[in-house]
Amino acid sequence: MALVDRTRADERLADRHGLLGRYVEADDPDRGAGLFEAVAFQDTAELNDSGWLDRQESIGRLKSRLAAWEAEATAEYEASLRGASADLGHRYPEPGDRAAAPGERRWVAGDLRSPADELALVWQMNKGAATARIHTFCELVHNFPATLAALEEGDLTERAAVTIVRELSVLDDPEALRSAETAVLEWARKHPLQKLKREAQREAARRSPEARSKSHARAMDERSVRIFTTSDGTAELIHTQDALDASAVMTSLTRAATYRRRHGDSRTMDQLRADIALARLLPRSKTGNQAADKPAQTQPTDLVGESKVGDDAADTVQEGVWDLPDESVIGAEASVVIHATGAEIRALLNGENCTGGEADHHGPIPQESLRKHLTRVLARNLLGDLGRPTRSRLDIRIADEPPVGNSDTYTPAAAVDRFVRVRDRTCQFPGCNRPAEFADLDHRVAFGDGGRTTTENLHCLCRHHHRLKHEGGWTVAPNPDGTTTWASPTGRCYRTPSPESHGPPGAG
Repeated sequence: MALVDRTRADERLADRHGLLGRYVEADDPDRGAGLFEAVAFQDTAELNDSGWLDRQESIGRLKSRLAAWEAEATAEYEASLRGASADLGHRYPEPGDRAAAPGERRWVAGDLRSPADELALVWQMNKGAATARIHTFCELVHNFPATLAALEEGDLTERAAVTIVRELSVLDDPEALRSAETAVLEWARKHPLQKLKREAQREAARRSPEARSKSHARAMDERSVRIFTTSDGTAELIHTQDALDASAVMTSLTRAATYRRRHGDSRTMDQLRADIALARLLPRSKTGNQAADKPAQTQPTDLVGESKVGDDAADTVQEGVWDLPDESVIGAEASVVIHATGAEIRALLNGENCTGGEADHHGPIPQESLRKHLTRVLARNLLGDLGRPTRSRLDIRIADEPPVGNSDTYTPAAAVDRFVRVRDRTCQFPGCNRPAEFADLDHRVAFGDGGRTTTENLHCLCRHHHRLKHEGGWTVAPNPDGTTTWASPTGRCYRTPSPESHGPPGAG
């Protein structure tokens, strides 16, 4: 009787609140169209808490189904661009070249094509992330059919499916792979997906002793340093390394921080570790001053334009004060750029209120910050550092007043070259964040077609996107509002903002 009452209650709730689970059908020939329609047109006016959770669950199933379709579409897009790899060390294809791997550049009918670049624009992500996603989706479609089916049924989230692919793809034996996939999917039907990664790792290790070693080697191949800006004037620097090496670094920082605390430093352990790590990464001082291991804002920085922090940038401390000769490592010369307009500089010099420009990899800075760093670089360049020569140099770059050059020569003058790089900051292909410092200067309208060597007609392109423009069928057209439209070989168009209006470059 209790079961009958519960069934009737569920039916009444379904009639009143539109419980959506009844639209989930096994082997659904409409592939979820009924569930989508129920979600899209559900009357939510009188839903209770259970009804809202039911709606959330149904939306999640639809998202999983869409992810499966996206994976299939990605694999089919890849298959439609069959061609020889363009990453084999020679400029043009040669007989015997292997076929391109998923996401890899390739030669298709004489044109250089890069699936990752265009999918990155469609997906609104950077090229590196798009390349990894293409590879994962192709693996999912071609080598993990059961996982793909579970994703389309809504039994897995996209993240769970990607985790299975990543953790089990270290298995080379097809039978072991199928067996592990079956076991993981069976586990997933009975347990929360939050611990799926660990279970997948266990299943892989049971079938191959080398699985964890392969997984570690792959992770080490992907090691990197990334920067993530925050909204409060700071940034997070993420350094991925071997776990034992990272632990050793943390231990070393903690020892140095503890030593300073015991000798009277009032900073917290977290502050000390952060300041010591920064001092080790930046160049070591030769002046013997006491600026080392001070908070970041006390370090001399030569800003406004490209700033150089030379050998006297304070990475050691006064002898006998901290006495840590082996705790610091000489860093490479550091540089940073602040972009400021003529109006911002003039307002600063005249004591008027204004914005402070933008710093590379961060974004807008206040006028007080611009004033502080400008004062420091002036002092260091005009007064020197205790009589010793300094490698610092004042390098003010006005972002809105281009220099005059000879527009009739193919090669831009040094001042024009420098202005364009500072203005563009990054490669001007849509979504690319490669620094302009290492890019090529390209004529938007080709010099041979009448384009002039002016700051308006020049832009920065990394070598990869420079080749795509000239050898891959991409075209560039400037717009009256200062934006630029890029057209791909497929005919799709992507608009980029003018260099003068863009925000800070990303970390990618």
